[in-house]
Amino acid sequence: MKKLLIGLFVLVFLAVIAGVGAHYYVKPDRSLDLSYEEVPLKERAIDMAKRMSLELILTDDDIGNLAKKSLAGNPLVENDIVVTGAEFALEGDRLIADLNVLWKDWVSAELRITYRLRWQDPNVIADVLEARMKGVPLPKSMLSSRVIPIAEELPKPLKIESMKWGQTEVGVIFRKPSLKDLQELIGG
Repeated sequence: MKKLLIGLFVLVFLAVIAGVGAHYYVKPDRSLDLSYEEVPLKERAIDMAKRMSLELILTDDDIGNLAKKSLAGNPLVENDIVVTGAEFALEGDRLIADLNVLWKDWVSAELRITYRLRWQDPNVIADVLEARMKGVPLPKSMLSSRVIPIAEELPKPLKIESMKWGQTEVGVIFRKPSLKDLQELIGG
């Protein structure tokens, strides 16, 4: 009986050590937050219209700030997973997201998710291509697609027709506005 109790104690001790080790392994290496800078889409769109152009360029930073704004408004991305910090990088039609998350208000972890971006009127949709936790692959089915709202930030007369993905920027192509739309947009 004494050997059984000692064996049980050793198993419990090893399980606790393994749990603490796993907790420290998944803990984020970098401190990230959800602070973002407002992207002046309305002002840029008005300037674009004044130049008689139909294309607006969004940089890597613009897309990152729009994605952070979306996350800050709704940080609960999946059941029991809350994003506490994020950093984004654009590589063509792929968005690389480094996320600090909190699972069940208890375990902090670091995730890297690769999304493929696509235009679906009126927003950009980010579909999960790959997810990793500290280099360990996770099933894509654990995470769902994200919406990066763009159209709601633009003046109402402007309608997006398509998007053109560059290496570190996105070209937003607008439908040709009517004369009335231009007058409303410019305020004349």
